[in-house]
Amino acid sequence: MCRTARLFNCARCRRQVVICSHCDRGNRYCGKLCAQSARRESQREAARRYQASRRGRFAHAARQHRYRRRHSAKVTHQGSCPHRPGDRLPLTSRTSARQGAVPGADAGAERRCHRCGRRCSPLLRQGFLRRPSTRAAIDLLPPRMARYRGA
Repeated sequence: MCRTARLFNCARCRRQVVICSHCDRGNRYCGKLCAQSARRESQREAARRYQASRRGRFAHAARQHRYRRRHSAKVTHQGSCPHRPGDRLPLTSRTSARQGAVPGADAGAERRCHRCGRRCSPLLRQGFLRRPSTRAAIDLLPPRMARYRGA
């Protein structure tokens, strides 16, 4: 059975993703790796903003003071490691970016959900499914629940 599906671009890597209505929970990312990376970036940005604030600067200074008090033993500086000529990176990259990786880009290709792998309809939504309004949901209640209709 073909399910309806939504086509969207991952909010982090900008990759096109097809996801069926069964798996769709308002996803913004193509998978766990992108979601976790975006979360780490968001936390790092929040920490940067906090460190830039007056309260954050004072908290950081107090924490550094406690750290220096705990580690008050004098230690001499250590020398650098000797330079090895083979430690340099090559000037050219051996990897190349994939060109145009779009799920179901071929006209005859069968579209599948990115998460569960189920077949999807060839017609894709770009927006979310809308929930029925509260009034419409109340009108659809079974007769035994008529007391909740407000009548």
